[in-house]
Order: sequence, then structure tokens, then C-alpha cells
Amino acid sequence: MSAADNSRNPPMPFRPGAGTIAVVGAGVVGTATALALVRDGHEVVLIDRDEPGRGCSYGNAGHIATEQLLPLASFATLRRVPRLLLNPKGPLGIRKGALPILARGWAKDFLAACLPRAHAQGTAILSGLIETVVQDWRGLLVGTGAEARFQTRGHHSVWESAAPEAAIAASVAAAQALGVPVTNWGSRPEDWPALPEALRHRVTGGMTYTGTGHVNDPFGLTQDLVASFLARGGRIEKADVQSLETDGAGWRLRHGGGVMTADAVLVALGVDSGTLLEPLGYRVPMIAERGYHVVVPGDSGLDRPVVFEDRTVIVTPMAMGLRATSFTDFNGPDDAPDPRRPALLRHHLREVGLMAPGGDSSEWTGCRPSLPDYLPMLDASRRHRGLYAACGHQHLGLTLAAVSARRMADIVAGRTRPDPAMALDRFS
Repeated sequence: MSAADNSRNPPMPFRPGAGTIAVVGAGVVGTATALALVRDGHEVVLIDRDEPGRGCSYGNAGHIATEQLLPLASFATLRRVPRLLLNPKGPLGIRKGALPILARGWAKDFLAACLPRAHAQGTAILSGLIETVVQDWRGLLVGTGAEARFQTRGHHSVWESAAPEAAIAASVAAAQALGVPVTNWGSRPEDWPALPEALRHRVTGGMTYTGTGHVNDPFGLTQDLVASFLARGGRIEKADVQSLETDGAGWRLRHGGGVMTADAVLVALGVDSGTLLEPLGYRVPMIAERGYHVVVPGDSGLDRPVVFEDRTVIVTPMAMGLRATSFTDFNGPDDAPDPRRPALLRHHLREVGLMAPGGDSSEWTGCRPSLPDYLPMLDASRRHRGLYAACGHQHLGLTLAAVSARRMADIVAGRTRPDPAMALDRFS
């Protein structure tokens, strides 16, 4: 059945009191969705093999990226790939284990999503999701005690090149063409925003996105959502769910320690979502995009994130210190992290004066779950009663978690129909 056929056959609503919904995956998307569902009156159990928020959600940049309205599946991205791959210190890498995944269809689906019509549709879908991000986050956080973690001060983009005027003008024009609010700093350093002195001496120009935000502790935010979820009657189970089975009336969730049962299942398992969905007949061409961060403890002197355009690095002031993130390594399941990546992040931080030589720091790595069209799956199955998916949020998991949670609660309740562009079976 095609996505178009599915849109004429909406799934049956799952009403409060109809039974237990098992949310598999306790990252920020799964946890936010579990909270939205329990607020709707559902009986919900949140299941993960690890502590909630310890996966990919733990180490993100904390950036609420309301400016990122264009899917990465585009000819503009494609044109940059050779140059990025040829730079050994550049932000993009492809590890050996990713090659079979790319060859099995991910690359072909990515190219299809780059076509002008497909990219325009993807832009419309992603823009529609991002339009209510701040509103949805504020609504989700009400009463959680985490309201102060979500900050909307915008972020700076800075250049260090000798003559950045043309690059800044092009970036400002591109943002304004998309309706993204942005201000150019201008040529007079005395008119620029406040920056740490060492950084100010390196910067040659910049601009400020005024509609974006950041989170001062992504793990702490997820933990606060968990606490609110539990306070409303939600349950948490620690288990590594390995397969799903249904008899049409309910679900069996098999894990290493046995079997759990539920009346409905929502898969929000990040890069591992395909292992649960594909045996049920859904093609989920997910690839792991490994990212890295380094944290320097102490006060950085920054009050909002800064993107270093010449370095492709973003730094974010957080409760535990300054977090620097960068790099996208396409990985297979057995590829180890590249130890050169955190070392290079430290090198960048020292060069811009945000880390002292020999200074203390910690590092982390995790894998973003990316589908070829860079749109998430937010859907209810038409073929399997009580099966839902909220996965594949690529670089925007934190940004889109609250809007995804609201949409999934509406889909489960039958208040809205799923969008075919984010369907479970769109790659099948």
C-alpha cells in the first residue's frame, strides 16, 4: 500500500483506558512523547536498556535550531561532499562500516530526496515542524521544573577569515529569504555583541540569529521530563527490547530477560529503530551519524551558543561548562569512534582562546539516527494495529522533540492524521 493510499485509511485512535502503551527508547524524543501521552491520560511504560537520556540525547550541542529549515538532503549538500571528504580535518567522514549501508539503498534514497521537487516538499515539511518548536517546548516544560533550562537568547555565527563580508552577506541573505530573523554585526567591532576578550581578538565579523535557543543541560532536561512522567503515573522498565510480535490484539516485546506485553508500542529507539520495525515489513534505511563533543568546565564568558563558520564547530555554554561539538562520521554498527576528533575539538578551543593549554576537559561520542530524506518518521501503522514510530530525527532530535511529542499524542488520539511524507512505509 502506498503512502497516498494510507492517507485515505487513517489508523484507529487509541483511547485512554484502552490499555498500556510501551514507548521503546528513552532518549529526549521518546521521553518527551511518553510524557505527552501520559498527560493525555494513557497508561504508559517507557523502556530502554540504559538510563533515560544516556544515549544520543546526552551529548548534543544543546542548540534549538529553529533556523535549520532546509533538509540536508539537497544538491547543495551533495556539491560540498567531495571537498569535505578530501579535508582530513574536515567535519565529514565515512567509515568502512557505513559503506554497505550506503550501498544497500541509503545513498540512492538520499539522491532521490535531493531532487528539486522532493527537496521542496522536504523543506515544507521540516519548516512546518520547526514553526512551533519554541511554543511546543514551552508547553511541554510547564510544571516540570525544567523551564529555566530552555533559553531563547539566539546564537551567534562568527568568521575568522581576513575578509568575511561577502560570506556574512550571503548568509544573512539566505536566512532572510527563509524568513529566519538575523542581524548583521556590521564592520565596527565596538558595535559587536559582548564576547570573551581572547575570542573577540580572533573574530573578524559575525551575525546573530535572534529566534533560536539552547538548553543548558540536555541530560538534565531529559531527567526532568522523566521525573514529571513518573509523577503523573508513568512507569520505567530497563530492558533491551530485541523484537516485537503481535497477534493483532496486543504486543509482545522480547528482550534478554524475557517478554513484556503491551496493548500498543511506540518505537523511538534512534539508530536501532530499524531492528524492531524491519522484521515487521517496514524498510527503515537508518544510518548512524557519529558526533563528538568536548566539555571544558568553568565559566566561558558566553551567554549563548557560537558557531565558528570557518571551523564548522559550535560551542554552547552549559551548566557543566562550555560544550564544543562538531563532526559527522557516517558509521556502521561496528565502527569505533575516531580518537582524532575530540583532539581536534580541543585544538580548535585552544586556538580561539576558550580552553587553556593543558586545561581540563572531558569528551563524549554518540550516533545521530538519520534517514535519507532527513525527515523523521512520525506515524501510526495501517498494517499493524497499535504500532507507532517517532524516530529518525537526525541532527534535530532535541529541537524537534517537543513538537514530535505533541504530534504523536495527537496521532495516537486520532486528533490529527499522520503526514504521508513522514510515514513508516515511505521507503518500502
